Amino acid sequence: MDHSEVSAESSPAMEAYPVSCLRTDPELAGTPPMKTSTKTRLLLPFLLLGISTGLSCSQKTSDRNLQLVSPAEAINLASKGEGGIFSTDSKVAWVDPRSPKLFDEAHIPNSINIYFGTGEFEDMATLELKGRGPIIVYGTDYQDVLSIAASKRLIELKIGDVYTLRGGLLQWAKDGNEIAGSDPGSIGK
Repeated sequence: MDHSEVSAESSPAMEAYPVSCLRTDPELAGTPPMKTSTKTRLLLPFLLLGISTGLSCSQKTSDRNLQLVSPAEAINLASKGEGGIFSTDSKVAWVDPRSPKLFDEAHIPNSINIYFGTGEFEDMATLELKGRGPIIVYGTDYQDVLSIAASKRLIELKIGDVYTLRGGLLQWAKDGNEIAGSDPGSIGK
């Protein structure tokens, strides 16, 4: 039987398909579209969901990803690195994400000021921290959101092992550790 002579109304196979699903290729005119198996119809939504989820989701870093350390633990981590704890050639990186003004007033000796408030944080961090570790990020006190945000961003960048100093400079000073800067006594005021 010639398929071009069969109309959608006269073919029993065609009755299961709406006319809009008929193929428009002249060579295939009158043939029904390919049927999909039940298994394919069940798996297809999950496959599409998996693809769309994988493409649309970016990595999210939560507080659970942070490695909080006390000043004593931070010093212990730093002492395991090459060079002295605060030497300029040390592999350890003490990172202060606060503004340059706050950094100039008070900071941990030989720390690096990579201000989180600029759009250049990622580039500066990559440049300054590549090949260094551990990376210890600190802020002003326990509630310093910059140190937490900067730590999370460094974790996402996968630059190295990132630790966050619990209590920031305030706890650092309370524990009797050295503070450098133009006004070291400004911490906690």
